[in-house]
Amino acid sequence: MHDTQQLTKLADSYYLNCLSSLKSKADDALADDKVIDLTKADDFSYSAIMRQMRQKADKEQVRQFLQLFKNQFDRAVKNKLQKPEKVALQNALIRFNKLHKIKVNKKLVKNATVAELGNPAQVGQYLANIARFILMRLDPVKRSNAIESLRKKLYFISADEIAQKVSPPTAGIGQCITFIKHTLFNQSPQYIKEVLNNVSRNLY
Repeated sequence: MHDTQQLTKLADSYYLNCLSSLKSKADDALADDKVIDLTKADDFSYSAIMRQMRQKADKEQVRQFLQLFKNQFDRAVKNKLQKPEKVALQNALIRFNKLHKIKVNKKLVKNATVAELGNPAQVGQYLANIARFILMRLDPVKRSNAIESLRKKLYFISADEIAQKVSPPTAGIGQCITFIKHTLFNQSPQYIKEVLNNVSRNLY
């Protein structure tokens, strides 16, 4: 009798474990179904994303995305940003992902982001202007030698080494603050405050 009870308990335990395993798999499958898969978009553009959105999302989700995109597009146009459609699409996807989990082609997004960085000549000119601004604190007599020294050091920087460096996206804010603070070292408090106010205004 005792052995029979033990066998019954083992059978019940095995049955409950099987049910638990099946439920877990079902929950995982349900969670996967809730993810809106946009990875088949052939281009990082509003039209390509919308084609996938209409196929994979329900009408309410599509409506929410359209509203988010419109809000972001209007904001980008108001602030006279370059390529407002691309900026609006990126921001809309980020905000939509907080409401409904989405899956996108990371390579496609990365390539689009690189394209948004701008022409290397323009970016180089912009960074050169920042470098000149920082070096303005040097004595004019020493400044030309410092610029020449900087040019030589930049030439020997390894592009491959920089490309392999990875930092979490959340570190971006701290890096921006550090960069801005270092750029403004040795300036007057009034000048620094005015620059900071203008940086804040131009971030919108």
